[in-house]
Amino acid sequence: MMKTPNERLSVNAYLVFFLVHTAQIGLGIVGVQRVIFVEARQDAWIAVLISGLWIHLIVFVICQTLKSSEHDNIFSLHTFVYGRVLGWIMNAAVVVYFLMAYTSILLGYVEMALTWMYPDFPLWGGALILVLLTVYALYGGGFRLVAGVSFLTFFMAIWIVVVVFQPLKYAEWIHLLPILEATPKQMMNGVLKTSYTMLGFEVLYIIYPFVKEKERVHRYAQLGVLLTTFLVAIVTVIAIVFFSPKQLDVTIWASLSMFTIVKFPFIERFEYIVIPLWLLVILPNLLLFMWAMTRGGKALFHIKQKYGLFIFACLSFFVAMMFEKRATINEFIDQVGWYGFWLSFVYPFFLYVFVRMKTWAKGSAK
Repeated sequence: MMKTPNERLSVNAYLVFFLVHTAQIGLGIVGVQRVIFVEARQDAWIAVLISGLWIHLIVFVICQTLKSSEHDNIFSLHTFVYGRVLGWIMNAAVVVYFLMAYTSILLGYVEMALTWMYPDFPLWGGALILVLLTVYALYGGGFRLVAGVSFLTFFMAIWIVVVVFQPLKYAEWIHLLPILEATPKQMMNGVLKTSYTMLGFEVLYIIYPFVKEKERVHRYAQLGVLLTTFLVAIVTVIAIVFFSPKQLDVTIWASLSMFTIVKFPFIERFEYIVIPLWLLVILPNLLLFMWAMTRGGKALFHIKQKYGLFIFACLSFFVAMMFEKRATINEFIDQVGWYGFWLSFVYPFFLYVFVRMKTWAKGSAK
């Protein structure tokens, strides 16, 4: 069982709102509109709302799981439920997921930046810059720094939401009709495609021990998910009414494409400002997922987190170097979304049942 962190390493409960929200809002929101629209068509925004409602339920289950046992993080929960050997395997699966999620964000942002701004810059160079930035920020900083970065970047980037409404001047609201035309299968495929963008709330399993007021974690986590669902639904609706169906079918980065119509007297290409600023949006993702990996490394191999930081940073960089073409990067991101769907959207319900059964069995044996 991992030791409970010291009081000086813990944060106030209200920061859970920023941690959960910034963990969810990352690279996916830039192009999620197309992938959902391909599946659910004009009902794509409904698929987002269904996904959000499902996540609210999952967050409730996660918090109940963590409160129902003395084991307050997923690594000790796995050892408690499955035993030492199988628990180690399950913990390794969680670490692999965070490694894949971190690398997918890394690749996605670098590929986007190179496509729009620096086409001649090597992919490995961009990946190396982000990995070094992660190591520099986390080394000696720890969880409190991650929480602080999530708090600050939220307020530094939230103004972009206002700009997203600019395309509504050219909106064709008829594109939203007819409503509820998607079949149940199409709607569920839309929910599945939304999963990659909405992932991140599962960090509750890792950060829970580091929050002081445990009784308030659930409230602030739900508020973070609510804001994420609202923003993703809004940008999806705006994309549907701004683009024609044929355009949206082929527009890879719908959000960035909409930014091209935003004009200011002092800047000609607004998207050239948004792309560098988007680093502020994905930075909490990178820091939080890397920090989660180091916590997993500590649970698996009993090594200090600062050593795990260098190991996982090198591993992430070498994994990123395996992908060069956009097609392979997209396939990798799809695999991360599929992995994350089962681990974050489905598995928490099973883990909750297993924990309750194990707790009941342990109590009956006394």
